[in-house]
Amino acid sequence: MKKIKIFLGAYVNSTNAQNINCKAIAKNIDKKRFQPGVMTLYSGKELNIEEIKKIKIFKAFYPHKFSKYYVYLRGIFWADVVYLPKGEIPEWIQLILVFIKRKSFITVESIFDEKAINNIQNQYGSLENLTRYYSSFDKIFSITKYLKKYNEENIGLRSEDQILYLGADIGTFLNMEKTIDGLSNIVLIGNDLVRKGVNDYFELAKSFPNITFHIVGTGNGKIDVLSEVERREISNIKYHGGLTHDKLIELLNDIDLHILPSRSEGFPKVTLETAAAGVPSLVYDDYGADEWITHGKDGYVVHTIEEMKETIKHLKESPKELQEVSQNAIEMAKRFDWRVVIKEWERVIEELYNEKKI
Repeated sequence: MKKIKIFLGAYVNSTNAQNINCKAIAKNIDKKRFQPGVMTLYSGKELNIEEIKKIKIFKAFYPHKFSKYYVYLRGIFWADVVYLPKGEIPEWIQLILVFIKRKSFITVESIFDEKAINNIQNQYGSLENLTRYYSSFDKIFSITKYLKKYNEENIGLRSEDQILYLGADIGTFLNMEKTIDGLSNIVLIGNDLVRKGVNDYFELAKSFPNITFHIVGTGNGKIDVLSEVERREISNIKYHGGLTHDKLIELLNDIDLHILPSRSEGFPKVTLETAAAGVPSLVYDDYGADEWITHGKDGYVVHTIEEMKETIKHLKESPKELQEVSQNAIEMAKRFDWRVVIKEWERVIEELYNEKKI
């Protein structure tokens, strides 16, 4: 049986959300039915690709601003179906896709709200250009129901009824032996900590001086975390900076609750990764997190910072509930393991391939 060649247009040896997703797809897709092709950067060393078996690699060389078009073209001509998640594809490459009759699809992974307008204008020039760009693909899939609804109602960007969820590498974080005796340690994880809501996190830490609040990640040049902690005179925050996966997993063994006080997200996989480690999340409802987190069962979804404070106070007084929610969070995370989610991706790729043959 002929294998379907799927070109995953991302650099799987460099850290970036789309790159990590494509690496996971290449790793988990059924190699008996599919032949994945991926790109690599000449300078990319952050991600290990040796664990991915039976892949076709298209290597970008220096200078990247020229070689990226070369590797995209090689991948497109090689493939039967093309997945291009990165917003760097020029119009002439999209025209080539049509000319050589390659079926293509893309995922919408952001809520295009007022906060995103500047980025949209910098990258696409206008909202009209953005919607035209996405519409040039054969199929558009949103990664959550909330994201699909929001973008359709607010900027007219329509996508398939089917939601194409992203997965997480659950096995790396899975901790079936996790036990929580009480709420003593809380963590915030993320880069661009200002956007992730670190200022709300500071307020929470100050409100609960008997709980240790950990921060993992970077300010991305927008905030000096240690200076801000000192300025606010907060004594119960431990700042770890950026951590490797191994170090993060080690830290999660001692964490009881993950808080993500961001108001704008697509599908924050950190809520799945911490859940797999038995650490439930407390998040805001602005981006539809109740689509995968059931409030009070496997995590907590609230409206305001006051509700976050009420939830922390309640969990401080209810250790048995926190332990139960921890175990339920592990089961929730398992539903989004890439080994499970990949089945829907395989079905989408097969359907596009069969459309190509007709």
